[in-house]
Amino acid sequence: MSRPLNISPVEWELALSVARSICAEIFKKGGSAQDALTTFGVVPLAEAPANWKTAIDTIALAHCKMSAQQAA
Repeated sequence: MSRPLNISPVEWELALSVARSICAEIFKKGGSAQDALTTFGVVPLAEAPANWKTAIDTIALAHCKMSAQQAA
């Protein structure tokens, strides 16, 4: 997924870093991409089984939405 237009490049890169960290921790513990999504409390964007790229993008997008809600 490329950066959504309503999210600044800096915020998107930060969110991707956070998402990669979360996914790396889950992966090290033997978890799956679906486990990472469940741990962060989000559902995948598509009905297809989650892979690591999808998990990272979905978590990053959720992180940006959460920070936007907190700012409001």
